[in-house]
Amino acid sequence: MIQDLIRYQSDLKSSLPREHVLLVSMGCSWGKCTFCDYCKDKADTVLTGDILNKKVLSQVKGKEIGITTLDVTCSASYTELSFTTLNLIRQTCVNTGISTIILEGHYIFRENNIYFTEFFGEKGISVTFRCGVETFDEHIREDILNKGLPGVSPSDIAKYYEWINLMYGMEWQSIEQLKSDIETAKPLFKHINLSIYTSVEGGPARDVKAIEEFYGSELYTELINDPAIEIFDEWDDKNMHKVGHDLCRYK
Repeated sequence: MIQDLIRYQSDLKSSLPREHVLLVSMGCSWGKCTFCDYCKDKADTVLTGDILNKKVLSQVKGKEIGITTLDVTCSASYTELSFTTLNLIRQTCVNTGISTIILEGHYIFRENNIYFTEFFGEKGISVTFRCGVETFDEHIREDILNKGLPGVSPSDIAKYYEWINLMYGMEWQSIEQLKSDIETAKPLFKHINLSIYTSVEGGPARDVKAIEEFYGSELYTELINDPAIEIFDEWDDKNMHKVGHDLCRYK
């Protein structure tokens, strides 16, 4: 697994205050997205993953700090966490008064959502599902990013997920394309995460000019004041734009 990642954060300033945990699985079974290298963050064995996940989850404070929502991510999908880790998550929620969890994963696992709803619902915990979409421009999403959602419409995704991730700042993208993504998403999804692209080896190039244009645009001003949208920029080290940082940052 990748060492020195930030695996726990609490966010009291968001429109949805919550604690974030970055856990590990045995790896991402899709693992083909050209913009992502977080799939390298995986456990060598189920046991080593469970041990790390238990340590991370031990930091969750819940009602002690006035939070009742836990945001769970890993370098794969929620369906690829071990059953031991899932039990640890559920018991952590019970012990700390967490009543809602957010689980993030790939669209290909959508039919499994009902099992997670039932599993956590047994303890009175509600589940919000989040899907990585990156963009609704199918040419960029499938031909360039290799996301694995060919022919999938925004309304198809909305049948299974209340929350999505979008991405901006790579070559081929423009403010107009981002506006289109936001306009498509807002009527369908309760919440949107917008990540500013971080370049990875062998992936699309980071378009610094496009990112600077975004931060200087009216669109940015609109989005930063929209409680349904959160912007994350892990390369914004000095936080000059007052946006969030992804958990997948090195310390």
